[in-house]
Amino acid sequence: MHHQSRPDFSRYVLQHPDGRWLYHLAKPSEFGATPRTGLFADDEPMTPLGDPRGQWWVAGHQAKQITAVYQPYPKPVRYRLRDTSVHSDRYPNELAVEQWNDRAEEDDTFHRFYEAVTEDQPEVRYEYPGPFLVLEAGEPPAPDAPLWVAELPTALTQRPEYQHCFPGYIPGLSAHLADVIKKMRHVQYCFNGRDDKPAGLYVTIRVPFQEPVSRWRPKYGARGQELKSKEEVENLVTREMHLPVPDRVYGPSYQVALKDWTAQVEFWTQVARDASVKACNACQGTGHVLDVPEDAAP
Repeated sequence: MHHQSRPDFSRYVLQHPDGRWLYHLAKPSEFGATPRTGLFADDEPMTPLGDPRGQWWVAGHQAKQITAVYQPYPKPVRYRLRDTSVHSDRYPNELAVEQWNDRAEEDDTFHRFYEAVTEDQPEVRYEYPGPFLVLEAGEPPAPDAPLWVAELPTALTQRPEYQHCFPGYIPGLSAHLADVIKKMRHVQYCFNGRDDKPAGLYVTIRVPFQEPVSRWRPKYGARGQELKSKEEVENLVTREMHLPVPDRVYGPSYQVALKDWTAQVEFWTQVARDASVKACNACQGTGHVLDVPEDAAP
């Protein structure tokens, strides 16, 4: 049995750089919960891409015709009395579908006493309308991947499944890096520039010396009096950095921008990691050693 598709909006196919052809094939609403048993590109089986919603399918060639096969559930043709001990004029051995529907609506005992006798239904073949316009792009991003804001052509503004094929940007790089850097060792503060500060991340790191240095600090009582006991605290060196991290990563496609995003995340986290090394005792954490004149040396 064939089901001729009705006219639909434009459809697209992604020509992947590795030679695959990716089709977004949503289930037509008229099939509801009817199981889909197969998808075919010119009668050759297609394979699922593995996206969470199961709507992306892969073919090894550019298809001229995409066909989906659905298997309707068996259809009740009559109802048979399951419990013969209640056989009577009220509960005959068999009921026509119309009779069972009328009686079951008024008395739920019919649901307990009868079972359906079903008949298998022929499969239904649904042909997706073409032509499929070709877009050169990689796989769509996973649900947990960075968000992509695309500059879509008017014809595709209502087709989010193709956003990753067009120029746009990934937002939130500075916010993402702020969350990453805050959790790094020795980082005391990390926040985005605000007020009149230049855009970017402001990071404060407090690191110990290579050879631990400490000092004694007074302790005070509840009334502000200095106590006899003191506490030993470690001396730390404070380093402050301004990282000019952009908020958005632009690209001609999602895949290109995602590579840049990943590279920037690695670069800026490495900058923060390098600044978190312990301080040198010789230079007192300043990063330089005083040049003492030779005649002043002991």
